[in-house]
Parts: sequence; structure tokens; C-alpha cells
Amino acid sequence: MQLSKVHIRNFRNFADLEIDPFPNPAVVVGENGVGKSNLLSALRLVLDPDLPDRRRWLQPDDIHDGGPPMADGVEVSVEVELTDFDEDDDARSELDGAIVDTEPLVARLTYLFRPKTSLAEVLGTAATPQLTPDDYEWTIYGADDPSNAMLAAKRYAALSVLPPLRDAEGDLDRSDRSPLTRLLRELPPSDANLDDALSAMQAARDKLGRDTNVRKVRRMIHDRITEMAGPQLVLSPSLAFAGRQEDLIRSVRLFIDAASTRGMDRTSTGTANVIYLALLLERLRLRRESGDGEDTLLAVEEPEAHLHPTLQRHVFAHLLGQPDRLILTTHSPHIAAVTPLAGLVLLSGSGGHTVASVVPPGLLTAHETADIERYLNVTRAELLFARRVILVEGAADGYLLPALAAAVDFDLDGHGIVVASVEGTDFAPYVRLLSSAALNRPFAILTDGDVTESGQVHEVEPGLVRARKLLDIHQPSANPGFKQRVGTVAAAAMLNGALRAGRADLVSDASSYGIYVGDHTLEVDVVPLLAQEMVLAFNELTSGAVRQRNFADAVEEIRAAAGSPTKEQREALLSRIEKIGKGRFAQRLAAHVSTINLRERVVDLLGAGVDDELAPENLLAVAGCGSLLTLLDDLRREVEELPLLPTEEEYLAWLESDGDHDDESGGELPEVAEEIEDDW
Repeated sequence: MQLSKVHIRNFRNFADLEIDPFPNPAVVVGENGVGKSNLLSALRLVLDPDLPDRRRWLQPDDIHDGGPPMADGVEVSVEVELTDFDEDDDARSELDGAIVDTEPLVARLTYLFRPKTSLAEVLGTAATPQLTPDDYEWTIYGADDPSNAMLAAKRYAALSVLPPLRDAEGDLDRSDRSPLTRLLRELPPSDANLDDALSAMQAARDKLGRDTNVRKVRRMIHDRITEMAGPQLVLSPSLAFAGRQEDLIRSVRLFIDAASTRGMDRTSTGTANVIYLALLLERLRLRRESGDGEDTLLAVEEPEAHLHPTLQRHVFAHLLGQPDRLILTTHSPHIAAVTPLAGLVLLSGSGGHTVASVVPPGLLTAHETADIERYLNVTRAELLFARRVILVEGAADGYLLPALAAAVDFDLDGHGIVVASVEGTDFAPYVRLLSSAALNRPFAILTDGDVTESGQVHEVEPGLVRARKLLDIHQPSANPGFKQRVGTVAAAAMLNGALRAGRADLVSDASSYGIYVGDHTLEVDVVPLLAQEMVLAFNELTSGAVRQRNFADAVEEIRAAAGSPTKEQREALLSRIEKIGKGRFAQRLAAHVSTINLRERVVDLLGAGVDDELAPENLLAVAGCGSLLTLLDDLRREVEELPLLPTEEEYLAWLESDGDHDDESGGELPEVAEEIEDDW
């Protein structure tokens, strides 16, 4: 049996959350406070047989803030659909009243919390009473009829939740909670062995019972009780050891060494959690194979708790290798990095409530899926937890963009903005992954223009051609004439290295849809802005006066070209950087970039007055790196309502406008008023 759909209304974070299809297995990711634990709490309401019924009577703080409060009469529902039980006769029998489709079989169970039916006639009137939890009732029903109560169904389609802050060592030490005890009940020792053990223990008990000190202790207890309670309390206490088969099973303890000398208290918390999970999985396996009708869905919150990264990946890989009916919630990029795309459930905030996104079947080809799953290593898996994503071509962009933002106190990390390299120019699969059809993450793209002087029309403007293809995926109706205009521009000639006529308008249009196209390659494009820092970085990474002088000359030639470098000039620069490695060079360059006065540099390049506002169209006109600066400007205006390069007056007004300048997550922006004098 599998959980195939979830629909939650008016419960905690969820105004109207639907996950369809619900993956199996499912790995639920998202930032803190978005509702991963609340999703499991909602599922427990309808599926957990161990949840006390009193917990199904909700309280006012369980009601979603954006809807009607409990006092006014609200309905909370958690609807689940179950599939893959066509060949299970027990399931068909248990869920017969909940079946809503037959090919294949689909059963629907719904938890409903609502005002008592006796109050229905007064709700909605002018004198509606202020309702309390006592005025509500709950039920679990099958199919679409609330009168079709199926409270017992949760004992078959059961959910077992393992919480994140579990005390594995404590639970293993308590027989009433230990999965070891439950496992031994599923697979108990033979009656013959139990009888032999009990007989031997009876003989030992009799022998110990005759011991002088044991008899003395028994007598001391008897006398104290008699003295305390008098003759009204007639007791004959005795000291003994296990005397029933159940006592034997409950007394079995797990040791971590072959000699049975080191108990669970002698191991780490992480190891205890691994052992606990292993016992739980074995018990569930036996229950599923027993054929008596139980088909437990296991939910584990934060399986990474107390585990180092390598062990996280290994344990998680094992969990994924188990049969379906598994839900994990996690903050770990180590786990998210190796999760199949089809198993991801991304929860994110949207307008005061939580929405869920999954990757629907068929959106990506098998090759694209495999490529992205390989791509999402530990560092890149951060994009699954990001509020916004900037897709770039390589590691160099990943170093330089945050450094340029840091130069103006724009903290990308603080706003949950992740710069993710796709290691090439094939952005299409990642656009599909992040689009509204899948994970629904806000994103932008920064790509090189790679302008060439080739005589082949299809080769001269690769960046614009790339933008056109991405617009076809991301915004197919955005600019119907874009493709034709790219062809017109590509057909024009480059004169003395100058960019083709009409190209700037296309770059501007693409940027308005979140695709930012440079002129050449990143390293060439940033020369006008960062020439001095590039020479410093190169000199720190190389030795030899001739090599250093040649690089400085190459930088100066491109700077002097004022945005129109020739092919030979570009190659002279890039060949020297490539010998070091673009990523290594950018990493060293970033250390210098984060401390520059970026506004002053841009003003110098534009030739504008220092106090003039730098509008987006001004930034886009900066030779080489205009698109890069425009991208950062658009992002800062979106998340901080501040230009990338504000005037002093703009910055002061922004600081004073609304106090703490909370961002959308509720976190406070850093106080930087004392830095104004240094910045200007």
C-alpha cells in the first residue's frame, strides 16, 4: 500500500495544501518553520493508531492563521488517498467503504474537525456564539461521506512517526517502548527454550530466596510496611525474579559487544539512533510479511540527527533501499543531495501559508534526471533549501557574485540566495526543475555572451541564442519577436571588436525576464571594473616578472578597448587565467573584490556624477559587466527595496524608513549605519 495524495485544509501552516502525486518514498525538505513536522502531525490525525484521541481535538493554535478562527466555526480536514493494494485481500476488506476508484483501487480517508452538528443551525447568524474546542467534534471517514465513519481503518493503514529529538538509548532501555521487545514478540524464542529458561531461573530464584541476606531484606520490608500501615494493610512481600515468558522477553537487553559487557549507555547518541532504526525496520518488515493485515507507513524526522555526514549518506541510502511507505523530513544537504528527484517534496512559504512542490513525472527526460541527480552534490543541494537561486555557468561566477554583493553590504546568504553553477551552458533541465511546473523556486540566470566574429550566423551570438531557447521554456509567450530579432542581430557584422547593433536591446529584454546575458566571458567582462584586482590576484598565484607583466599588459589592453576587445586580446587574457584555473583565480580575486568601493568604480565607468541615481538602465550600460550588475541590482531591489548602488541619501532614507528592515523570513537585516562614513 502507498500514500498517493495528501490534501490539508486550515491546519497550522497549511491553508490549502495539496501534494498530488505524493512520492514513495518521500523526502520532505524546506527551510525552518515551513511546516515539515506539521505535515507529519497532519498525517497522524488520520493515520496514526497510537495517537491518543484527545490529541485529535484541536486547539485554537492548531488552526491556520489566514482563515476563520476556531471561535467563528472553522473546518479542518486532512484527506489522504491510498493505492497499490489491489492484490491485498485484507486491505480491500478493511478499506472497502473508502474506495473511490477501482482501476487501480484508490481508497480515500479523511480526518474532519468541525463544529458539532447541533450548532450548524446557529453558525453564520448575526448572533453566532464564540466557539471553543468543546463545541467541536472530529471523525475519520471513508470516501466522500462524513457519515461513513471508518475509525478502525487507521489500524490497517497505519502511520508510525519517529520524532527528531528521540531518546534512542532511553527507549531501548524501557521494555514498554523498546523496538527490541516488540521485535522479539514478533519473532519469540521457542516455547521449549522459554520453558527450560524459566525452570532454570526458578531453581536459581529458589536458591537466592534462601540466601540469608535476601531473607533479611524481605523481613525488613515486611516489618517497615507493618509498622507504617498497621494491621489494616495485610501484605506478605517476597523477592523473586522473572517468572513468566513475557517477563523473559521484556528483560532481554541489547549489548554492543560480543561479550555482553557494554550496554547502550556505552555508545554514542548517533550509534544508538542507528541501532534503534535498524530494530524498527526489522520489526516493520516482519509485520508486513506476517499477512495479518498491518501495513505501516514509517515517517522519520531528521534521520541525520547525531550522525556525521558520511554515515548520514550511508544510512539514508539504506532507508531508500527499503520497500516504499517511507517519509523522511530533513535539513541535511547530504541527504537531499542523494535523493531521487521523483522523491522530493519541497515545502516553501507563500503569502503567509505553506505550499508544496514536487517534480511531476515526465517533466524531465531520463538523461536529464540522471544528470541533475549527479549534479546535486552536497554543496549544490543547497538550491533545494534556497529562497532564490542564481544559475551560473561555472565556479568563477559562484565566487565573484557574492563578493561583489558583499562589497555593498548585500548579504546573499542572509536572504537565502544561492549561486548554483551548472558547470556548463545547458541551463534547460535546471530551468524546468525550478519552474512553476516543478519545485517553483524564484530563479535568475547569468550566462556568458560568448560573442564571436565567426562568419556562421548560428555561432556568432551563443549567449543570445541560449537566452532565446531558455525563454521558450521559461516564458514562451514573453517576447514572440525575440527569436527573429536574435537572427537579425546575428547577421550584422562586428566592426573593430564593437558589439553588434541592436544587441543591447535584446540583452535588456532578456534581463526583464530574469536571463542576464554578458558580452564575452566573465573574466573578460569584469576587466573594466576589476582590472587592478585581477592583476593583484594573478601576481599572488604566479611567480616570474615576465609572466606577471604579460598578464598586466593583457588586462590593460582589454581595459583600454572600452568594451570592444578583439579576439586576440580576449584569448591573451583567458589563456593565462586558464593555466592557473578559472575557479582558483576567481577565488583569489573574490578576496580583493569584497572590499572595493563598487559604487565609485561604476560611476567612474559611466562618467556620471557621484550623487546621481544609478538606475537599472544605467547599470546595463556598463561595459562588459552590465548584465552582472543589473542582476544584483534587481535582486537587491526585490529583497531589500534598495538599489545595488544607492546614493548616501538613498541609503540613509532606507535605514530610517521602517526600523529593523525585516526581510520576508522575519529575520533582521544587519545594522550598518556606522559603516556609512567608510562607504562614502
